[in-house]
This record gives sequence, C-alpha cells and structure tokens, in this order.
Amino acid sequence: MNWLLLFSALAPVIILLIYMWVKDMRQPEPVRWILKAVLYGVGSALLVITVLSPIPGVAITGWLSAAYNAFCMAAIPEESAKLLMLWLLLRKNPYFDERLDGIVYATAVSLGFAGLENIMYLVQSVATSGSFVGTGISRALFAVPGHFFFGVLMGFFYGLASFGNPHKRRHYLWLAWFAPVLAHGLYDTIVMGMGTTSAALSGWLMVLFIAAFNGLRKYSVGLIDEHKLTDEQNSSTRED
Repeated sequence: MNWLLLFSALAPVIILLIYMWVKDMRQPEPVRWILKAVLYGVGSALLVITVLSPIPGVAITGWLSAAYNAFCMAAIPEESAKLLMLWLLLRKNPYFDERLDGIVYATAVSLGFAGLENIMYLVQSVATSGSFVGTGISRALFAVPGHFFFGVLMGFFYGLASFGNPHKRRHYLWLAWFAPVLAHGLYDTIVMGMGTTSAALSGWLMVLFIAAFNGLRKYSVGLIDEHKLTDEQNSSTRED
C-alpha cells in the first residue's frame, strides 16, 4: 500500500486521539487501553461491512434515497456497532471510573472505525480517479472529525449512564445510541442530498452543512469540558 496514502488516512485519526488524550491528562487512560479501543473500532467497521454487504439496494431516488442510505445504511448500523464494541470494551475495564472516560473510549472506538473507513475511501479514490488528495483533504476536514463528534455524543451519555443518576441509566443508554445516530444520519443526509439537487440548492446545502458541522464541533467541545469539570469537582470532593 502507498505509505503516503496510509499516512493521509491515519494522520487526522492520530491527531484527534492525541487531542482527546490531552483533554484527559488529569487522570489519563492507559495507552494500551486506548489502542485496544481503536482496534475495537476497527472491529465495528468490519462488523458493519459483513452485515451490510449482502443487503440489496432499494429502488428509491432523490431525498428519500439520501435519507434512507444515510440512516439505514450508515448511521444506524455504524453507531450500533460502535456502541456494542464500546460496551464490550468497558464492561471489564478497571480504568473506566469517571464520566470523561466514556468520551475518551467512545471517541477512540469511533476513530478506529474512521481510520479503516478512511483507508478504504482513499484506496477507492485512487482506483477511480488516480488520486486520493481531494478525498483525503475533505475527509480529514469533515468525515473523520464527524466520527469523532459522534463518539463524543455517545461517550457523554454512556458516562452519564455509568456514573450519573442510576434511576436514569436506561434513559442515558438510549441517548448514547440515539444521539449519535441522529447526528450521523442528518450529517449524511445533507451530504448525500447535495448530489440529488440543483447546483444552486447544493450550494445552500453546503452552507447549511458547514454551519451545522461547526455547531456540532462547539457542542462536542462543550460536552467534553462539562464532563471534565464534573470529574474534577467530584475528585476534589473525595479528597476533602
């Protein structure tokens, strides 16, 4: 495999892993467990490929096709597989002891998924157009961070389910699945919908997409900081 292609596919994944690890520097998770989470994310991607590959396409067009593919062929199976792997990873993890840890591990799983997916897309781009540069740049700016943000949503609510109000555990577990599915599905619907409309409408959809993406970025950073602050306060209370 082209080493430059491999570097281009994995560089944004590594950068976001480091970013999340730095955010958790007060009580960082062991590197081996982070790497294990990434491998579980790769496993979730392979699981989705195995499950979806025999499913035939649906004879629909336009926005309905975009929404169907976005939710039924991407968001629902992908986020379900990630949540399954997150649960398998954390059910016997002795280091999973704070709310922020849910985000740390969920984003690592999501980035493992994104890494394998990125390699596949770049290889496909080379096969069809002879170059991976354009695809690599667009996915580094949007697709990989998108998976990271979906992981933040999943991990935020998973952390609440594990260390929040025990009477709301089921509610938070539901949100740990539903929130990333909704965000992922809407993200993909807008992107896929651009190919079904006029050039003028596609331009407006691009503006909408960038605005929504930036809003998701800010919201995700806020969720990370919220759990980080809560964990710091809980730690100070225990020490006192």
